[in-house]
Amino acid sequence: MTISSLVDRPDFIDACAAWTYGQWGVGSTRTLESTLERFRLAASDHAIPLTVVAHIDDRPVGMASLFDDDCDLRPCLRPWLAAVFVHPDHRGKGVAGLLIESVEQAARRLGEDTIYLTTQDSQSLYARYGWQHAGIVQYPDCDLYLMHKALG
Repeated sequence: MTISSLVDRPDFIDACAAWTYGQWGVGSTRTLESTLERFRLAASDHAIPLTVVAHIDDRPVGMASLFDDDCDLRPCLRPWLAAVFVHPDHRGKGVAGLLIESVEQAARRLGEDTIYLTTQDSQSLYARYGWQHAGIVQYPDCDLYLMHKALG
């Protein structure tokens, strides 16, 4: 398995957008086209936004992104680890951890000292990688855990 920047594998943009829209976009105000555009912009490795993709040869198996904005209710916090997704056939094999660490390294390289995320039910996964609970974000339809990690 290889972890690549989306800038090096633009052929994975459609998969990243489809996974993200299917997992978090359906029922939101986002469209599939706006999600595609978000990942076209995230095909970078020298600036935020950026996305990394785990793949086996030419088959993507997971992804994670670093975005400036990922929580409307916490606009003063940035940047965000977001869109961490591993295909169900590859879960439980350490792929998420590799993706999380890749985004953390990219954030450090870009001079960031703290990053944030929200999650509904994966706080134990992130805690294994040193993320700390920082509160609750209350949306009308669900509560999300806010977590942060110092990169120093």
